[in-house]
Amino acid sequence: MLDATPPELVTVAADAGFRSIGIRLTAPPSVGVPPYDILSDGPVLRETLRRLADTGVSVLDTEFLRFEPEHPKGIPDGFLEVSARLGARNVLVMSAEPEESRTLERLGELCDRAAGYDLQVCLEFAIYTGVRTLAHAADVVARSKRSNASVLIDALHWSRSGGIPAHVKQVDPSLLRYVQICDAGPDMPGRPTHPRSFARRARKASARRGGPTAGGAGGALPPTVPLAIEAPCRATAELPAAERAKRAYRALTALLEKS
Repeated sequence: MLDATPPELVTVAADAGFRSIGIRLTAPPSVGVPPYDILSDGPVLRETLRRLADTGVSVLDTEFLRFEPEHPKGIPDGFLEVSARLGARNVLVMSAEPEESRTLERLGELCDRAAGYDLQVCLEFAIYTGVRTLAHAADVVARSKRSNASVLIDALHWSRSGGIPAHVKQVDPSLLRYVQICDAGPDMPGRPTHPRSFARRARKASARRGGPTAGGAGGALPPTVPLAIEAPCRATAELPAAERAKRAYRALTALLEKS
């Protein structure tokens, strides 16, 4: 529902039957998120908080932070504060840092700041980033030595990185705060070598997904791990957000009934 503003997202999610949502507090214009200001105490934030209270919908995560060598700051002003006000449990981060030492340093800094807001930091891996596989992400999190650092599996990126269920079982279940599911769709080309390819690859990954499946990882996941649908798709982009939400909920329900 990338075209829905946060207040609209709360409403369509509640009407479809979802109990939790993820909110994009910031994203590059190329991702397709409409421009809005939720990082200050303005009408968008206040209306979002009102609808959350009215519907009982909770915020599973806020998105997304990105470590880039040309942008050393990395955490927009207000991001963690607003995440906490929304009641979010997790914040998502990816790294485009080519040097692993910089990823470790910046992850530690983010975790330390997020701890002050009781937020978990979830490191997402993808073959086009500085953290390419599930094992790599788990290793980085372990070496960060931060209790609020965890690993985020996105079914598409897990599939593209050559993931198999056995890889999931090798990860400490406590590191999996939630999992993003979708149909991984057709294979993408091989990994790029330049960090500037990050945005281009992210755009492709964000538009070529199908409906929710666990991408083969379902049987290996802890039974209580929350499932988040991340499945933007050009084929259904013209449908109203409410219809897309209902379709997603029906697909998720069918998936769980088969599990």
